[in-house]
Amino acid sequence: MVSHSLEIDNLLFFLIYYFQNICRLQIFKVITSREFILIAMKKYLVASSLLLSSFTSPIFAEESKSFYLSIGGGLNSIGDIEGVMEDNGFTFDTNSPFQYSFAIGKEFGEWRLEFNYSAVTVTSDSVSATPGGGNLVTGVMAPEYEVDLKSYMLYGYKDFPNDSKFTTYIGAGFGFSSFESPAQNPIVGGANIPLTAVDEQLFTYGVKGGLDYQIAETTSLYSEVGYVNFASFDATATENYESNNTLTIGAGLRFRF
Repeated sequence: MVSHSLEIDNLLFFLIYYFQNICRLQIFKVITSREFILIAMKKYLVASSLLLSSFTSPIFAEESKSFYLSIGGGLNSIGDIEGVMEDNGFTFDTNSPFQYSFAIGKEFGEWRLEFNYSAVTVTSDSVSATPGGGNLVTGVMAPEYEVDLKSYMLYGYKDFPNDSKFTTYIGAGFGFSSFESPAQNPIVGGANIPLTAVDEQLFTYGVKGGLDYQIAETTSLYSEVGYVNFASFDATATENYESNNTLTIGAGLRFRF
């Protein structure tokens, strides 16, 4: 009787232990999933931007000229958009469109923390493909292929001030970018390559280097060069896009308050 009771207790213990580990495994899968990480990153970036905005309250009024607002634009030289649709590799030849940006930041001596938003529309009027892994063929697209890229980034900067009005700086950051494009159905070399509409959130990181020139007590003109990398992604089970990167050259105005 005692032996039978012990067997039941052992069985119950095993079942409880088993289901606890299953629950832990499911929670771990959710936490490490790409969607969970992007959602957490969005909340973190939004919270960071709100925190930067809240610093402008009267509580911190004594720290005058430590906050700034930047508005700028420039050329965005993005790599060709490449991917694979089933057995058909494709490449969209991209242009170098104009990009605009907006940023709000907080200075901590020679260091800065900044939330940066930028947007650009990339177009392409030609696509190259390797139907079935065969020879490369190129076709013209009408209407043009369009991709809207919007980046939400958190940057940290190190300034290198001197006795002049010029200040050089370097920075690095991370965030996410939205990649949006309409459905396309190009025919290249007699092969139909139906591309689905894409609306993806991609992990993004970047580095910058620039020069700031003070033109007034609270206003400066800046110019900078930046590099940004976008993660690869799967639009569908059979439509995959490779990782891409962009080089930007821009300028703008920075207002301190």
